[in-house]
Amino acid sequence: MVIPFLMNQDMIKQIIEDNDIKWIQTHFTDLFGRLRVLHIPSGRFLEDNIINQGSGFDGSSVGLTDVEKSDLIAVPDLETFLVLPHEKNEARVIADIYNTSLQPFSIDPRYILKKAVDMARSNGFDMIKISPEMEFFVLNQSNDKNRLDITNNERYFFPPPLDDAKDYRKSLSNLLLKSGYNLKYHHHENGRFQHEIEIKSLDAVNAADFCIYFKFLAKDIANRNNLYASFMPKLFSKECGNGMHAHICLFNNLENIFYDENDEYNLSQSARYFIGGIMRHAKGLAAITNPTVNSYKRLVPNFEAPIYIAWGRHNRSSLLRIAAKENIDIEIRNADPAANPYLFFAAIIHAGIDGIKNKVEFDSIEKNIYTMRNDELREYGVEKLPVNLFEAIEEFEKDDILKKALGEEFSEIYIEKKKEEFQGYITEITDLDYKYYFNC
Repeated sequence: MVIPFLMNQDMIKQIIEDNDIKWIQTHFTDLFGRLRVLHIPSGRFLEDNIINQGSGFDGSSVGLTDVEKSDLIAVPDLETFLVLPHEKNEARVIADIYNTSLQPFSIDPRYILKKAVDMARSNGFDMIKISPEMEFFVLNQSNDKNRLDITNNERYFFPPPLDDAKDYRKSLSNLLLKSGYNLKYHHHENGRFQHEIEIKSLDAVNAADFCIYFKFLAKDIANRNNLYASFMPKLFSKECGNGMHAHICLFNNLENIFYDENDEYNLSQSARYFIGGIMRHAKGLAAITNPTVNSYKRLVPNFEAPIYIAWGRHNRSSLLRIAAKENIDIEIRNADPAANPYLFFAAIIHAGIDGIKNKVEFDSIEKNIYTMRNDELREYGVEKLPVNLFEAIEEFEKDDILKKALGEEFSEIYIEKKKEEFQGYITEITDLDYKYYFNC
């Protein structure tokens, strides 16, 4: 059920009564994009004025703050109120996080994105449209039923019965349509159990809200059908991993400021500067767009994920691509679905607008970068993305512009937590250690 904009308390009350809503799920994310849910009886939601005063919770338990200052408040954003199409008598609302003084909490990822959108608006860009591409794996909970064994790179757009998750994807897509999202298509992706669903563009905050809702819905529906839905960036070592490409464009007075019909690429100078900003900050951005140890097992040669910092028209070997389409936009190709979409979109906005402000520009590359020799890469000035999470965190730590844009408090906590994650990874003894070194 699609809820109209500019909701107020009376309208919410009417929707609750009309749909016999008994429970309201309050959704928000932690720092790393993991969904957190509070289930509230609809009567209490109305009678206790949660609509205006929110619900208190322990922020330290979800990693948003320290234990000595752990009280936070989840305040519903009424414009996100949604009657859940797959539940009986339940609705969902997304919350913004506030401190006990009812001031926005500075490291709430959704607030960080809202600040980025406000910054863009103050620079003359009154709307940012983003279209995320969600890739994910669907596995049967019984391992012996994960039986498809088809030659790599031959599964893209496979039809049934080889595409044996079509009914699941269709069910998920129908629920997204009922939730008000304008779907472009769904299809089998390149990997054995890999799938993709795309939607038309949304404003930046709604696009991030969609990503979180999509993962929630995909996993819930999968579980109800004895399936697993996984958004892990690299699930199989010899297969393509999951990406979360995002198409972005800026608008002013409903005009796409990235478009120039007189340019050979149909790109405005602002678009070229925006590209330059992303490339300038690409190494530090990787800590946000590719935020896990596993992320960098996807960013390797020969698996369609970009490893070089470059851009080009229609060029799928580059970090940034200008797709062949009438409504021009910029596609960012390295991000994966482990990224917190609020932070991902905020970081991209800040990086791109920094490029516009400072007139940063790079030449396009129309060659297959994967096949270029090292001397060619040097000739074209092509640099590599970080090869692991620690390198990415170090690059982010050096990028004062990104750190300031996303918030010093956020950056300090994020860097600390991600260094702890990497430290845990490198000290873990795995089967590969035994395989290669037990008898050394």
